[in-house]
Amino acid sequence: MFEIITKKISNKIIVALFALMFISSTTIVYITTSKVTKDSIANAKENLGMLNASMFQTLRNTMNTGDPALIAKAEEEARQIKGVKNLTVAKSQALLELYPSNTQFTTDKEILKTFETKQPAIIQTDDKNGHALRMIKPMIATNECLMCHANQNEGDVIGVMDLTFSLDEVDVSIGRLVTDISIISLILGLITIGLIFIIVRKATNPIDDLKDGFSNLLNSNDSNINLNIKSNDEIGDVAKLFNAYMDKVRDGLKQDEKVIEEVSNIIEKTSNGFFVYNVNSKAANPHVEDLKNKLNIMISTIKETLDKINETLRHYSESKYDFIMNDSIHGNLGSLVSGIKLVGNNTSEILAMIMNAGNALNQNSKTLTEASKNLSLSSNEQSASLVETAAAIEQITATIHNNTTSTVEMSKLAQNLIDSAKNGQVLANQTALSMDEINKEVSSINETIEVIDQIAFQTNILSLNAAVEAATAGEAGKGFAVVAAEVRNLANRSAEAARQIKDIVENATNKAKEGKKISDNMIHGYTELSGNIATTLETIDDVSNSSKEQEKGIVQIGNAITLLDKAIHKNTEIAKQISTITSNISSMSSSLITVASRASFLEDSLDKVCDIDLVYDTALIKVDLLNTKDGIYGKLGSYDNFRIEKNQNLKNWLTNVSASNKEIDSEFIEELNKLDESFHKTLQELVEINSNKDKNTFLNKKAEEVENKLAQIFENLNNLKKYHCKENQK
Repeated sequence: MFEIITKKISNKIIVALFALMFISSTTIVYITTSKVTKDSIANAKENLGMLNASMFQTLRNTMNTGDPALIAKAEEEARQIKGVKNLTVAKSQALLELYPSNTQFTTDKEILKTFETKQPAIIQTDDKNGHALRMIKPMIATNECLMCHANQNEGDVIGVMDLTFSLDEVDVSIGRLVTDISIISLILGLITIGLIFIIVRKATNPIDDLKDGFSNLLNSNDSNINLNIKSNDEIGDVAKLFNAYMDKVRDGLKQDEKVIEEVSNIIEKTSNGFFVYNVNSKAANPHVEDLKNKLNIMISTIKETLDKINETLRHYSESKYDFIMNDSIHGNLGSLVSGIKLVGNNTSEILAMIMNAGNALNQNSKTLTEASKNLSLSSNEQSASLVETAAAIEQITATIHNNTTSTVEMSKLAQNLIDSAKNGQVLANQTALSMDEINKEVSSINETIEVIDQIAFQTNILSLNAAVEAATAGEAGKGFAVVAAEVRNLANRSAEAARQIKDIVENATNKAKEGKKISDNMIHGYTELSGNIATTLETIDDVSNSSKEQEKGIVQIGNAITLLDKAIHKNTEIAKQISTITSNISSMSSSLITVASRASFLEDSLDKVCDIDLVYDTALIKVDLLNTKDGIYGKLGSYDNFRIEKNQNLKNWLTNVSASNKEIDSEFIEELNKLDESFHKTLQELVEINSNKDKNTFLNKKAEEVENKLAQIFENLNNLKKYHCKENQK
């Protein structure tokens, strides 16, 4: 049902008018009824007020007479008035005390309230007892009343008149009026709706034609379609305006088509690397115009960035690596710029290492040249010494060879000497035996000599005896005396010869004993000689063996000297080669220094490249952080809100550096850890801003913060290297 109503404008107009008529009629009836009711009640209140005032005055006048019968009659007549539902005069407590009666003091709250406030009250009620209007009015004592009400003062409430007037008849009259108005409104509304339906149908028929025209326009996508509606009303004007608008759209589309064609052409040129063109045509569509302007701004911005990159690369190509590209660029181009800056920084560090290495190489080449000269001189001196040594070795070799030959001959002679010593020892033994036999024979000779000596002694005694006897015999005994004398001489001579022989024998014995001792000594000497000769022979053998070993050693020494001579000659040649190489190295180092000096680079790089591993590690960390940032940027196009995976390489590297023996201040470690945390936090905030599709200004600001955090990390890594080199130089 709702779809049928909302499908067509005529239906919506009819339903809207019907609803409007219904609401207006209902509103009119309601307002009229309310107004009539309000006016009726107001009139009733006004009439009742007048009636109440009249009745009050009548009752008051009657009460002033002081006649109870008249007062009761006046009250009863008032109750008989049409519309009066109830009339009660509530007496005050003072009046009841002054004029006692069967009437009780009222308990009605509203009346009691009027006694207290001395203010009249009008109360409208509509309940099961009917619709009524209750008017409560106090009777205030005046000076006249005090004559009859002596126990009250002027201004006190003598009593309260409670008048209730029924509004049921008024309600019935109003109900009849509402019914009449509703019926008349319904009849007029139906007549109006019929007329409206006819008029709306007739008026909205061109809308169907307008709809068909729009439908054809949508289905055919032909911008040349016009609405052919013959109507002089607003719909006809709308059709004319639409046709005029379509003419303007067609003109705008042609104009936009030119812009789009130019944009397509420039985008193609831009994709081919030409960022010098702008879209100059003006678009009719403001969105296309805005897109064109933003495209021109993008091309201009990219061109400016590329010009700065080209300028930087041209400086790098001119070996000016100290050129610093200062530009606030972020996003993917920011990564490109950071990469180029990193190339310049790393190249500066490489050139600084080349410069340092060239200087060190130049200094070392000078030292090496001096060393090669000393080596060449030393080699020449060693060669001359080796020649002399070789000659001496040859002499020593000849001497040792002669010694070896002599030791062999000495060994033979010693062997012969041993044989001779043994023969001498045998002969000495035989001599000793002979000496022993001589001693024995000498002893026999001594014994014989003693016998001869005894015989000579006895012969001498006999000769003496014979002389004595010859003397005794006298002349006869003279011849015998002569014989006795000769015998005595012979005995003396024999004794003398025996003494001489004895002396000779004793001497011979002594000599024999000495010979025996000598022969014993000779035997002992020959024994010792044999032992010494054996020892000497062994020594000679040892000397011979040693001489042979020495000869072999000397030969080896000779060979070694020959090899050493060759080595010295080779060293001489090597020294010449080293001299040549050092000359080349010196030339190369000079070339390196010249190359490095001709290329301008960041001078502070010289102070932070002492540790190649540290330079290499920090370069890898920087590239790794750039890769992390580019990886996050690569996911921003999906507008997803994802948790970035934190890169732990910097943190792990800092942990390893802290555990190593490198001279690194802990403040650098702490600061880099904080910057690393802040860098990843800022990246996460960038992802969240991107996923929320916030304004580009917020996204650009956060991307700029990311670049600043990354630049701070790079700067602190450079300062860390500089501090490490400074500490190592202490």
